Amino acid sequence: MATYTRILVGVDGSNEAEAALRRGIKLAKTDGATLGIGFVADVRRIAPLIDYEQTYAKKAKAYGEELVEIYRNEAERAGVEHVETFVHFGTPKSTLVRKIAKNFEPDLMLVGSTGLTATEQFLLGSVSEYVAGHAPCDVIIVRGKAWNARKDEV
Repeated sequence: MATYTRILVGVDGSNEAEAALRRGIKLAKTDGATLGIGFVADVRRIAPLIDYEQTYAKKAKAYGEELVEIYRNEAERAGVEHVETFVHFGTPKSTLVRKIAKNFEPDLMLVGSTGLTATEQFLLGSVSEYVAGHAPCDVIIVRGKAWNARKDEV
């Protein structure tokens, strides 16, 4: 199995993203890798609320900063020595790959399997699908539940 030195996890607070983070923490600790934790405030949600853009932006940034700090602390408590965090505005799928990954230069990216409804996924495309097709490195797509816990859903 490959040893990774720079592992980037995309987070949004969903169960799937938290599962990806836990997997990323475990890999970073095992490999002695630097762990990057990236959050993207979704600008698609601002358009209908243009009058409230500044309020939304401030709240989204504060949420992202708080979230990545919680995750940084969790990673450090688990024994990961080097953690970098990123909070950006943009479309999550392209910002994660084109800005955060470009800056962090990971050799592995982890993302949760989905955070969208079926309609949003059809119209916008999923972050995990985009990352898998455009990331400059290996990608692991993590599901929120173990396969045997999901087998009755399939």
